[in-house]
Amino acid sequence: MPIPIRNMLYMAASALRWRLTGRRRPLNIMLAVTDRCTNRCAICRIPALNRPDLPLPDIQRILDDAAAMGCQRLGIWGGEPLVRRDLGDIIRRAKQRKMFVTVDTNGHLLPESDELLAGADHLNISLDGNRKANDAIRGAGSFDKTMRGLAHARRRYPFWTLTVLTKSNLGDIDWLLNLAREQGFRASFQVLHHNDYLGCNEEFHPDEQALREAIHLLIRRKREGWPVASSFGYLEHLLRWSDFRVIRRDTGHRPVRCAAGELYCNIDVNGDVYPCSLLVGEQAAPNAAQIGFRAAFAQLAPISCAQCLAACFTEYNLLYSLDWRTAWNWVRALGR
Repeated sequence: MPIPIRNMLYMAASALRWRLTGRRRPLNIMLAVTDRCTNRCAICRIPALNRPDLPLPDIQRILDDAAAMGCQRLGIWGGEPLVRRDLGDIIRRAKQRKMFVTVDTNGHLLPESDELLAGADHLNISLDGNRKANDAIRGAGSFDKTMRGLAHARRRYPFWTLTVLTKSNLGDIDWLLNLAREQGFRASFQVLHHNDYLGCNEEFHPDEQALREAIHLLIRRKREGWPVASSFGYLEHLLRWSDFRVIRRDTGHRPVRCAAGELYCNIDVNGDVYPCSLLVGEQAAPNAAQIGFRAAFAQLAPISCAQCLAACFTEYNLLYSLDWRTAWNWVRALGR
């Protein structure tokens, strides 16, 4: 489902106002709703954190506050959001507040979750390559469960696949793009970027040159018209990165300015508010469940970095920097 024009115009006007006046507004919120997951991925520590889910009434109050402050998009992630049996209530509240809602999922529970996902606008389904490559990262049997979920989603939901590029799957890019073209969806890609609190990156880092060649391939395939959802701006940003083992740095490429804590933020499983997920566990965080989202957002500490490897945050920063190529990429991609 394409993002509504009213949301897009509001976000564009707010981004321009921010660039001119510095006015902060939480246009885009990422909400981690659970640590629980059906997978035990080798690159993720989140299930081991095993924190209790934030109760539904607290989440609903946070969404009400965020909507009153101008939030236009809610991205739901975890863990695996579909393990929450009240996910449908979260989505309904966000839709009542006119938000565009996306859900990140491994796809395992999709065939049983239509009622929970009623109202969701878009899904991001994790798929890291063919059976061998995917299961090397996400565990034996994960590929078959995800493919079952893809088959179910294809008839019901707008979605993309999301692939983390690692040493296990650089050779599977064309396989993934062929699957996307044959089945009528788009494929997005990212590199390892979680901090050490949420992720385990070291073992699966690909060879630096091989990763750069894979990124060049994605750019080439996108130019050839293959269904690559990732923007040219993000892919070119990766090619400018000097060391893929360093996930954040203090200087950025102008005119792109990081809007973390300014126009978007991440709400952790316990209600702690961070400028973005790369800072979870690394700095003090006000808690939206305790003091309210408005107060928590106002108390966010300034970020200590200027740029990162995260696909989502780089794409947001390009959009909020009013990069026309990236904006057009997402208008086309979300309109498919």
